[in-house]
Amino acid sequence: MEKNFTLYWPGFTSVELYKDLGIITKIFKKHLDYNCRILCQRKDQENFDEVIKENIEMCSIADENTLNNVLIKTDVMMLIGYYEFNLLIIEKFRSINPKGKIYLKLDLNIHWLRRIGFNDHITNLLNECTLISVECRNLKKIMDVNWPVKVEYIPNGFYNSSISENVAYKEKENTIITVGRLGTYEKATDVLLEAFKLASKNLINWKLKLIGSIEPNFQEYIDNFMNNNPELKDKIIFTGRINDRKLIEEEYRKAKIFCLTSRCEGFPNVFGEAANKGCYMISSDIDPAWDITDDKKYGSIFPINDYNTLANEFITVCLNEVRLETVCRDIQIYAREHFEWIKLCQNIEFFLYGND
Repeated sequence: MEKNFTLYWPGFTSVELYKDLGIITKIFKKHLDYNCRILCQRKDQENFDEVIKENIEMCSIADENTLNNVLIKTDVMMLIGYYEFNLLIIEKFRSINPKGKIYLKLDLNIHWLRRIGFNDHITNLLNECTLISVECRNLKKIMDVNWPVKVEYIPNGFYNSSISENVAYKEKENTIITVGRLGTYEKATDVLLEAFKLASKNLINWKLKLIGSIEPNFQEYIDNFMNNNPELKDKIIFTGRINDRKLIEEEYRKAKIFCLTSRCEGFPNVFGEAANKGCYMISSDIDPAWDITDDKKYGSIFPINDYNTLANEFITVCLNEVRLETVCRDIQIYAREHFEWIKLCQNIEFFLYGND
């Protein structure tokens, strides 16, 4: 008998189909044979054609009858994040569907984790969840000591809708890439640019490619930076946002190094995507960096905001062809073993149902 999977995410937009919450829903539909629904605030201006094409039903939480009917039929309800609205829906779901299973994916970073406190009411609500997961090994260690409920480790990963071929090192170019919203405080794009400027004299044939939309207030910084460093004009490329998944995968495939300079992150989806395409990982010291590099086996980690150390890391790594080639091969094996979304979703289902 088919089971019913419901993602409850009030702010869902179609772009999130390609992020962890959308990917998990797609895989439960396509690979695990669940009927899947998304409960959200359906906005008239939002185009959900892509979601509906995946045979995922969109349901509005604004209609109380629709909400109740979906909850009653749901076998597995998935929630993202430690939010008040999720605690409220746990209570509602349990009152009308005592047999249904609840999966709370915490999507935490260390700063958010430190702000969470408990009382009996919250502890009781969290104990209503069949599965609670966190994305980083280090956060799980902290929670195992401090949290009154059991938490499992399920990282974020990558998803190939088609057959994935190994990336050969010879296909790669002398390129460092980053992917994300450029210029937000969290992403620290300025640290990346300053580090590349310092390293570039030693990196004769290397380019830096920044993929993503540019925050409006960051454009002035970029203009000043490029004007003050005209020698970098041909070495730094801003592509803008790339929506086509095939094109973005091609960028990962061609790059030798993926770099993330974030000041603060959960577990970014770009980590799994880059590792799967054989990129050497260089990241600021955020918790998921230790997971994706397997404690620096497949990459380098530098102190947050420290562009001098990052510059030195660029020089060391870019000039070490043997290391880059070895990691290109080995990180793909590691990524497919530990960060492939279909396997991760099978783990989720096992945690939910075990030997039922």
